[in-house]
Parts: sequence; C-alpha cells; structure tokens
Amino acid sequence: MKCLNLLLCGCLVSLLGCGGSKAAAKHDVNADAIRAKSSQAFDELETGDVVKQLSETKAVQTATPKVQPQPVADSRVSLAELLQSYACPNGDDLRGLGFADDASAALALAQKDISAKIQSVLVAKTVETRRADVDAAGKESIQSSFEAKTQVFTQLQNAQDARPVATLTVGGKFGVAACMTRSDAAKPFVRELEITQDSLMLALKIFDEQKHPIVKNNAFKAAQDLYACTVSIETLLAGLGVASENKTKTVFDSAQQNYNAFRSQYAFYFQTEGADASMQQLRRAVFERFSAKYPVRTAECKDGLLLKLELSPVECAEGSLGISCSTDLFLSGSNCEGESYFGLHAKVKGSGRYDVNEAKKRLNENVSKGDWFNEWVPELDKWRLE
Repeated sequence: MKCLNLLLCGCLVSLLGCGGSKAAAKHDVNADAIRAKSSQAFDELETGDVVKQLSETKAVQTATPKVQPQPVADSRVSLAELLQSYACPNGDDLRGLGFADDASAALALAQKDISAKIQSVLVAKTVETRRADVDAAGKESIQSSFEAKTQVFTQLQNAQDARPVATLTVGGKFGVAACMTRSDAAKPFVRELEITQDSLMLALKIFDEQKHPIVKNNAFKAAQDLYACTVSIETLLAGLGVASENKTKTVFDSAQQNYNAFRSQYAFYFQTEGADASMQQLRRAVFERFSAKYPVRTAECKDGLLLKLELSPVECAEGSLGISCSTDLFLSGSNCEGESYFGLHAKVKGSGRYDVNEAKKRLNENVSKGDWFNEWVPELDKWRLE
C-alpha cells in the first residue's frame, strides 16, 4: 500500500512539474485549480485504501479461532500447588504426588505415595478389627499380621495401574500427580487373600487329623497366623470398598475350640514300671525332678506326652575306693495310644567309703540332684508347647 501511495505521489509531482514549465510560458493557466483536483483525488485514494485495509484486517480476525491459554509452570508457584488443579478421573481414586529430578523418579514417588494411602486405609481399620478378633487366651491373634501389613510398601505390586494425570516441571524439578482406582489397588490383595485362605484350610486339616502333639500344635499356630492374615487383608479390602467372601471364619472358630480343649488336656503324663517297694524312694525322686520343671500328671493320658519310667534294681559292689551302688533309668516317650517318639537312658551311681547304706544314700541324692537329668532336658523341652 505504501508503495502504491509513493507511486501516485510521484505521478502527481510529475504533472505539477509539467504544469509549472507551461506556466512559465503561459501565465494564464489556473495552477490552483489543478492542485485542488490533485489533492482531492489523492484524498479519495488514501481514504479508499484505509477502508479496504480495515476491512481486510477485520476479515482475518473473524476467520482466526480463539486459542485457550495453556497452563504455564510459573516459577513463583510451587509444583505441589500447580498439581492440585489436576483431579483424578473418579472422586474416590487414590491420588499420589511425587517430586524428583526426572519424570520417571517423580512417578515412582507418586506411586509410593499411593502405597502410603493404602497403608492409611488399613491403619484406620486396625483398632476395630483387633477388638473383634482375640484368641482364647485374650491375646490379639492378629497383632503380628497387622504390624506386618501396616508397614509402608516400598513399591506397588501393580504399579502400572497408578497412572499419571499430570507431569509438570519448575526450575528443573519434576512433579507428577498419579491416580489409581480402588478396584485396581485391591487386585494384589484379592489374589493374596485367595492364596492365604487355601493355605489356612490346609493347616486346619493337618491340625484336625494329626495325633503328634508337636505337629498338631504347630499346624494350629500356622493356621492362627494365616487366619490373622486373612482378617487383615479382608479389612484392607473393606477399607478400599471391595467386598470379600469370608470362607474361613466358621471353620477357624471351630478349630479354635478344639485347640483350646487340646491345650487344656496337654501335659506330661508320668507312669513308672514295676511295683518293687524298694525302688519307691528312687521313683519319687525322679518324679520330683520332672514335676519341678514340667506340667506332670499321673492321671490317664489324654492328648499329651506319655512318659514311662523304668528303673533297674540297685546293684552294689565293692571297689578300690569303697562301695559303689548304681541303677539304670530308662524313659520312653510316646503318645497316649503308645506310638513311640523317643527313648532316654541314664546310669546313676552313689559311692560310700564305709558301707552299702552310705552308698545307697549317695545314690538317692544323685538321683534327686545329679546332672543326669540335665542331659534329658533338651529332648523333653522339645515337647513343651508354646
């Protein structure tokens, strides 16, 4: 447009110049009229160009769509504040934030933050569940399982389900907001619950069928831990809004009653072989050693360890240092039906410088206080039920 204006001005100047040279020859020509017509033509041309330019500009503005401003990570605003504007797709989704020097690390931290949210769900349910589930002794049977479950998870088992909804950067730092649906968060725990319930049912089956007291006791202890685990997982799923089928409570409650009866009857049932009155003092001394350390009963054996003690007749002989008397102690351990578990033996001696009576007295003292019993303790301790 400017170029067109300059060209027109040049033509007008030329015309005026030509008019001027004729005026030198002819002073009758009306120069003022020529200038007036030129000025009017120029004004009309200029005005028309401006109107045209304005019209074209308006047309361009009308044809160009409006562009929405994109959010800009302002260095004066923290990443955490910026990420607050990015919501999860669902209102009850678990949301986590992570901040690091690169986007991948920030996402990993956001996923760990979601893990902490899952942890908080479990902690919120812990107290009410503990109050409802205690064993017969009054101890909280689920305590250890809850303590294990409420540790912050270092990483999600299904981290891929925690998806980022925003990744921003400010001053070289990355911030990520990630979301996970509660149903996705529950997936690993649903699988774990199924496996744990199967293991629990197997342990209860062993407890029910086994007669060996140690195996029977250990099977129930394992079942108790597994049941505590199922309770903690079910509690977590409930906190996540996911229903789970309780397949084991009725079976476990019945097994708990059977176990309580088993433990109430379990003891070391002590019997001695032979009725020789001369051995009565020695048998009493052995029984006192047992009863001082273990729960020993002399009644009919029921759900316990049957201990049968046999003593050989006392034998005395004279030696270079005087008279020595001795007896052999034999102890067998079995279940109440007679199935043998172990056998122990000890030889106890007593010496006297002067006569047999002194030697027998020392023998009785050694049966009551000698070290022979300490050699039996490791085996006997194996049969104490914790």
